[in-house]
Amino acid sequence: MTIQEVHQEFKFRLDKMDSFNYPNLLPEEIDLLLNNAQDVFVKQRYGITNTKKQGLEDTQKRKEDLKSLVRNAVLVPIANSSENIDDNAQFVILPQDHWFIIEERCKITYTNCNNELVSDRVYTKAINHDEFNDVISNPFQKPNLEKCVRLMENGKVEILHSPLATLKEYHLRYIKKPVRVDLTSSTTFELSEHTHTEIVSIAVDIALENIESKRLQTHTQITNIQE
Repeated sequence: MTIQEVHQEFKFRLDKMDSFNYPNLLPEEIDLLLNNAQDVFVKQRYGITNTKKQGLEDTQKRKEDLKSLVRNAVLVPIANSSENIDDNAQFVILPQDHWFIIEERCKITYTNCNNELVSDRVYTKAINHDEFNDVISNPFQKPNLEKCVRLMENGKVEILHSPLATLKEYHLRYIKKPVRVDLTSSTTFELSEHTHTEIVSIAVDIALENIESKRLQTHTQITNIQE
């Protein structure tokens, strides 16, 4: 749908749900509701925090829902510095449009027992900072020649690798941040066409919650004045 059609459907659905008693929303207010709804939709489809308990690729529909937001990147790590948490850790700057990680691998090189240079793409384990000390001190969990460990930072990741290996590349598949819809610039959803009505429905639900919340607040204020 075009953004004009999206706005029309939003108004129609809100009229129908609220019996024409909703406040006169400005175009930019509707844009804000639509963008908030789009964020909710993507987060639901990315994870399993939804009523059906389905992940990103549990059904064909869920694969189709977010396919336009899937991106791939091969990123070069920054040299180890005093800011790193470990001597064998390196930062990697994430793409500016990155939002959620789908899959990741690290390309490392090392010299094997035959004195041959080996290049391999290895499993990358995500951990949080609370787990760091336990992981790094555990011989079965810490980084080795078959596994790297990844911490999340603000706008970047920190990769910990084996001291016997050199980190060459970080291979990332991720969900990008969706573009913001905007009536003025005629920018509509970049998500698949079949998702548009679902996002509008979420936007209407958010609008109705806000409307009812304001009505309740007004009613409470009037009651307090009367008392």
